[in-house]
Amino acid sequence: MGKLAHSFVSAVKELLIRDTVRETAAVWVTLAYLCFQLYRTFLNPLPPLILRPIHVTLMCLLCYLSVPVDKESSLLKKIINTGLEWLSILSTPFLLWYAVTQYSRLNSRISYLDPVQLIDHIACILLVVLILGIIWRTIGKVLAIFIMIFIAYVWVAPYLPGVLHYDGMSLDKFTDLIIMGTNGIFGSATSASSTFVFWVMIFGTLFATTGGGDVLIDIGIKAGARSNDNSGPAKAAVVASGLMGMISGSAAANVSGTGTITIPMMKKAGYTPESAGAIESVASTGGQIMPPIMGTSAFIMAEMLGISYGKIATSAIIPAAVYYISVFILVTLMAKKSVRNGQRVEMPPVKEKILPRLYLLAPVVVMVAVLGMGFTIQRAAIYAIGTVLVLNVISPKMRHSPKKVVAEFLNATRRTGTVAIPVSGCGIIIAVVSITGLATRISNLIFEVGSVNILLGCLITMVGVMLLGMALPTVAAYLTAFVLFVPTLRALGIDNLAANMFILYFGVFAQITPPVCVASYTAAGIAGADSWKTGWTAFSYSIVAFLAPFMFVVKTGLLLQGSIMDIVSATAILMVGTIFLDIGVAGYLKTPMKRVERILFVASGFITCLPIEHSDPIGIAMGIVLVVLHIIRWRASEKKDTPQIA
Repeated sequence: MGKLAHSFVSAVKELLIRDTVRETAAVWVTLAYLCFQLYRTFLNPLPPLILRPIHVTLMCLLCYLSVPVDKESSLLKKIINTGLEWLSILSTPFLLWYAVTQYSRLNSRISYLDPVQLIDHIACILLVVLILGIIWRTIGKVLAIFIMIFIAYVWVAPYLPGVLHYDGMSLDKFTDLIIMGTNGIFGSATSASSTFVFWVMIFGTLFATTGGGDVLIDIGIKAGARSNDNSGPAKAAVVASGLMGMISGSAAANVSGTGTITIPMMKKAGYTPESAGAIESVASTGGQIMPPIMGTSAFIMAEMLGISYGKIATSAIIPAAVYYISVFILVTLMAKKSVRNGQRVEMPPVKEKILPRLYLLAPVVVMVAVLGMGFTIQRAAIYAIGTVLVLNVISPKMRHSPKKVVAEFLNATRRTGTVAIPVSGCGIIIAVVSITGLATRISNLIFEVGSVNILLGCLITMVGVMLLGMALPTVAAYLTAFVLFVPTLRALGIDNLAANMFILYFGVFAQITPPVCVASYTAAGIAGADSWKTGWTAFSYSIVAFLAPFMFVVKTGLLLQGSIMDIVSATAILMVGTIFLDIGVAGYLKTPMKRVERILFVASGFITCLPIEHSDPIGIAMGIVLVVLHIIRWRASEKKDTPQIA
C-alpha cells in the first residue's frame, strides 16, 4: 500500500511539479482549464458570455506561461514581453471576476443603447492588449499588425474618402462591439475554439499518440514507397482531412483534429512546416464542397432554392472530385521536385502489418458515424475520445499508463492556446468589418462597375464574396452573398443553381485566403510554422478551386446538368485546365521550372477555364505548347548531363 501511494505521489509530482516556477504554473493553469472544460461540458453548460471570456482569459495566461521570452531577444523586447506576462498574471483574476459578476448585466442590456461602464473599458483594453501580445509572440507580427490596422481604421475612417469612409466610433461603442456581447473577441470564431475545437484537439492528440496515428503514418509510408517520392504522407493527409471535413463542415475544427496527426506525418516526410500546414488546411477546407454532407451551407442553399439537398450534393460531385484530384497531383509534383533537388527523405519501414491494426482506426469511424447521424461535432469528438480510452484498456497495441493518458490530455490542452488566441484576434477583424459595413460598401461598388459582361461580373462577384467570407462564417457569407450577388449573376444569364454554387465556393475558400484565414492559422499553430506564409501557401495550393466556379457558370455539365456529352466535355476541359495550373503552382513537370514558365502554365490553366467563348481551345493549345517545350528542354538537359561513350 505504501509503495502504491509512493508511486502515485511520484506520478503526480512528475506531472504537476516542474523544474521552474513558470513551468509548474503553466501545468497548473493547464489543469485548471482542463477541469473547466470538463465542468462546462458534463456538469453545467455555461452561457456564451461566461464561457467565452473565461476561455480567452485562461488561454492568454496559459500562452504567456508556456511560451517564454526568447533569450536572444533585444532588451526592449524582453522588457515588453515581461511586462505583458505580469499584466496577464495580474489581470487574470479581474477578468475572471468580470466575466462571472457582470454576466447578468451584459446579458440583459441593449447593445449600443445601455451605458458602458469604466470596468468595461478596462476589460476591453486589457484583453485587446493581451491578445495582440500573444499573437505577436506565438504566431507572428503580421497578423498582430493587421488586427491593429483594423482597430485603427474605426478611428481614422471619418477622415478617409470614398468606400473607406465611415462615421467612426467612440470608445463606448468600440468596447460594446469588442467584448460586451457575442461579437468581437467573443464572437462565432471564439465560440468554436472554446467548445468543440478543444475536444477535437484532445481527440486528435490522444488518437495520434495511442496507436491510431501510427496506422495512418504507415498507410502514408506505404503509399510513399510505391510512388517512389515523398508524396505518400501528404496523400494520406488529403484523404483523411477531406473525409473528416466533408462530415464536420468546419475547416478549423477539422484542421485541429486531423492536423495533429497529419501535419507531423508530412513534416517527417520532408515537407516544410508551411507546406504541411497548407496542405492540411486545403484538404480540410475542401471537405465543405465534397458530397454527401458538404457541411452546413449546402443545407441552407437547398432551403433558399426550394430544391432537394440530394440534387445539390449530386451536382457538386464533379467539381469536388476534380479539386481533390488536383491536390493529389500537386503534392505528387512537389514531392518529385524535392527528390529532384536532392531533398528525398527515406521513409522508415513499416514494422507491422497494417491490416491487423485497422481496428485502431475505430475512433475515427466512431467520430464520422456520430457526425453522420446528425450529432454535434463536440459530441462526436467526446464519443471518439471515449473509444480511444476503451481501446487503451482492452488493446495491447494501445495500452498506456494513466499517467501517460493524463499527460497527453495536458499536452493537448496546452496546444489549444496557439489556436484559440489567433482565432479570438480574428474576431476583432470580423467585428470591425461587420459594424463599419466595409465589405458591403465595396461589394456595392464592384456591383455597379461589373455588370458589363459575364467574366467581369464573375470576377467582381468573386472579390465581393471573398470579402464577405473573410469577415463572416461560411453560412453568413453565403446568405449575404445570396442577397447581394446572385441577382447580378442571374441577370447575366447564369443558371440559378450555378450562381449559388459559385458564391458558396468562394465563401468557403475565403477561409484559407489571407489575411483572415482561420483554418490556415490553425494549421500553422500545429505545424509550428509562420502563419502568414502558411496562409499564402494554402491559397496558392487551393487556387484550382477558383477554376471550377468560373467554368460551371457557363458549362453546367460540371453540375451534372445537360447531356452526357456536355458533362464529359466540361469535365475534361476542367481537368486539363487543372493539370496546367498544378504544374505552374508546383513549378515542376519533368524538371524544375523558371518563374516565367510557371506563370505561363498558370495563365494557360485559367484561360482554359474562363467563361468566355472559345477561351478553352486557346488555353489548351497554349498549355500543350508549354508542355512540349518543357519536355524538349528536359531531354536536352538530360542528354547534356549523360556522359558520352567514346
